[in-house]
Amino acid sequence: MRTPLVPLPDTFKGATILVAAMNETFSLRETVETLLSSPDGIREIILLLSPTKTSPECRAVAEELAAKSETQKSRDSAPPVRIVFQTRPFVGGAYRDGFEEAQGSHVVMMSADLETDPASVPAMLEEARRNPGAIVPTSRWSAGGGFSGYGTAKRLCNALFQIFFRVLYGTRLTDLTFGFRVFPLATMRAIAWRELAHPFFLESCLAPLRLGVPFTKEIPARWVSRTEGVSQNTFLANFRYFRTAFRIRFCRRSALLRQP
Repeated sequence: MRTPLVPLPDTFKGATILVAAMNETFSLRETVETLLSSPDGIREIILLLSPTKTSPECRAVAEELAAKSETQKSRDSAPPVRIVFQTRPFVGGAYRDGFEEAQGSHVVMMSADLETDPASVPAMLEEARRNPGAIVPTSRWSAGGGFSGYGTAKRLCNALFQIFFRVLYGTRLTDLTFGFRVFPLATMRAIAWRELAHPFFLESCLAPLRLGVPFTKEIPARWVSRTEGVSQNTFLANFRYFRTAFRIRFCRRSALLRQP
């Protein structure tokens, strides 16, 4: 394996959970409450909202969760919940803003629609404790993972995408497009990210791969179709992932690094 070109921490000091929310209400609440029910290893929860596009109902729930966290912080040791309004556009831009705001040694990217299962987080953080200098990936394709409500055509395309990207990058990872991972924060801050929309989920895997960042074993994860709100991603937009994959694969590794 190549020598990593980015910093890798040697200790785990708690994770910042980044939850991007746009038009979710009860699923946002369930995500946060499930995370708080097993808070070990969670330093803070940041709710990433758009100042112009997040729905009033979603914003109200986020403010309620943050206010409740503020009133309880003096009574228990639960991690704080706070709101950050994104300055960059789209979902990838929101997470990139989250990297700059995070205070943990590691970060986890999640959505507020329950498509990223909050019940999987404790196992992911335990793996990060054992391997603090590596990325902890999840996979919907590994034994114990899976899809619910994904659609046959979409699932077939996803499988073909994974095979193509796996061969292109010579990796054994089985789910390169699922952004639900634990990342060392210092590593993420050292990378010059370019994607702002959904291809950022692929970029967040492929750029570290090219830079020599190790990955742990994959944690099985189930993807369940959202039951509220509207997805901001379209099926045809997924084909933009190929442009991202080729750019990262054939650029100079130094071009992936953030300049001082």
